[in-house]
Amino acid sequence: MQIPSKIAITAIIAATLGLALVAGVVVSSRLGLGSGQNNRYKTLRGWQRISGNWAEHADVLSNSNYGRGDMLIAQHSQGTNYRISADIRFDLLFSETHYGDAGLVIRATDPEQGVDSYRGYYAGLRPDDQTLILGRASYDWHSLQILKLATPISTNSWYHLELAAQGCKLTVTATPGGNLPPTRIDYQDNKCLTEGVAGLRSFYAQASWRNVKIAPY
Repeated sequence: MQIPSKIAITAIIAATLGLALVAGVVVSSRLGLGSGQNNRYKTLRGWQRISGNWAEHADVLSNSNYGRGDMLIAQHSQGTNYRISADIRFDLLFSETHYGDAGLVIRATDPEQGVDSYRGYYAGLRPDDQTLILGRASYDWHSLQILKLATPISTNSWYHLELAAQGCKLTVTATPGGNLPPTRIDYQDNKCLTEGVAGLRSFYAQASWRNVKIAPY
């Protein structure tokens, strides 16, 4: 048996690192990352509007529509194991509905106009009953878990929300400002959806999003 020389071993290590780097670039590319990732989601460029009245101002994306499931889909975010996060602010709630919410979508496919007209996961904040919600949409709605928020939320205040998918495990973290207690959901979905795009969504609420980030998990 011939023992590899030091030069051969060095070459093997370099080749392995090179392949790992290429793989990382491919994954990042699929999720829309890269040198401009910090600025990519600050404007409406690269987003697909699925109903709603969406606008951008000072790095904030807003929906001023009174819609039943308006969505903004990140077109270059196709992936499997990744996370989406953003700061969310409720600009206006409608008293006649009592259950408006706003949040994030992950692993979404086939989005269309209409209530829950997509396949994917949604996590959102619901100020009326002060809850964090997680559900699966498949052209209907399957509630997976609802938790009371540890810290109340109100209109015109920012609340940080993160939704992550790793295999069939979903993790949602809602964090208020000012070092106040967060609320967290860990959920194992035995009927999990495995791949799709990320996005923003609101339901019977006018809301805004800032600092939107999508990254591998």
